[in-house]
Amino acid sequence: MKKSAFFILALIAVALPGNAQIYHYYRTGGAPWDGNKSYILNVGTDFSITPRNFGENSNNISSTPGLALSFRYEGDKNINERFTWGHQFEVSYLKQGFKYEETTYNGTLKHEDLTWWDLQVDLRLSLAYWINDNIELQLAAGVYLGPFFGYSGEHYETNAAGNEIANSRQSDKVSSFSFATGVSTMLQAKYFFNENFFLSLNLHDDIALKLFSGDFSDHIVNEGGQRGVILFGIGYKFIH
Repeated sequence: MKKSAFFILALIAVALPGNAQIYHYYRTGGAPWDGNKSYILNVGTDFSITPRNFGENSNNISSTPGLALSFRYEGDKNINERFTWGHQFEVSYLKQGFKYEETTYNGTLKHEDLTWWDLQVDLRLSLAYWINDNIELQLAAGVYLGPFFGYSGEHYETNAAGNEIANSRQSDKVSSFSFATGVSTMLQAKYFFNENFFLSLNLHDDIALKLFSGDFSDHIVNEGGQRGVILFGIGYKFIH
């Protein structure tokens, strides 16, 4: 967990200065970005919509919703009195629990119990509609990248009679770079207390193109799947 928190803080620290020209000096024909800018801190839960695949021999896969934390930047411009368009950059820490069974090469059944975490970066375009002076609804879509992942937990094996094999219980712990990619969509509602401070409720739907494929820790493979994230946020908007 400490290592994961360090990764996300480091990623934010690197990404914000490195991408400052995207947010504050976004160039269109040489002109800086002159739209509004919002910064939002979010907390919520991460859950599976469709199951992940932990290998061709895995079955009985189940998941438990976990923690979701994120920091999001949003830039927007007015189209007219009701509609705005913009772009988003978000860094997230996402965690879930997974249990599954896997038939081993020697015929025993391995039982895995893991807590899996990901660091994720989302880039989206957005379109928003103001219902009134206080409430804004927003749709956004784009892509996500998952540069880091990790998991911890334990596994044990049972024989054909269903009895646990002696000395088969072992701990699992892995953290590594990854090449996760996918489609990122978001529906968000904001309530503004004034023109600057607001609360938000947002629902993410992430469809994996390639979650992760590797040969780590007993050939665990994780590909495909669809996840949802529900977040509550507090934000501040700088009006141009």
